[in-house]
Amino acid sequence: MWPRIPMALRRLPGTDLRVRRGRRQDLAQVQALLGGDTARPASRFFRRLVADLGGDVYVAEDAGGEIVGLVALTYARSLTRGGRSALLDGVRARRDAARPVIEGLVQFAEDRARRRGCHRLAAWLEPEDGELRAALQARGYHAGDLLVTQLTGSA
Repeated sequence: MWPRIPMALRRLPGTDLRVRRGRRQDLAQVQALLGGDTARPASRFFRRLVADLGGDVYVAEDAGGEIVGLVALTYARSLTRGGRSALLDGVRARRDAARPVIEGLVQFAEDRARRRGCHRLAAWLEPEDGELRAALQARGYHAGDLLVTQLTGSA
């Protein structure tokens, strides 16, 4: 059996928080941050999500180990555009520290996408993501040509 190597902790830009890769054990704190319950299917989904090599889930934690923010990225190769692209699939932070945590997580996501060889980073925003929208616009993000539909009958 291989020896367990501790996960690298990095400082979240602009804060005194640490950011690290998400783990299965983070589910309860992540769900509390997202406002969800601890249903069994969510546990299986989260376990697969943090193990998926096609994406990244990182959490920001304070000195006591409490998760105060998270960022999720998904990666794709593009035949028509060439190269790789990343999708900022979610950025969330506790309300009491939302602005600096969100800004730090966006910067972290950009750096991570660059290291993965991405040439483009797009962001998926919900209407209630006002803090995230403001942080992205302040960093030069603009509306693009992304058309979306809800697929009925899909899980």
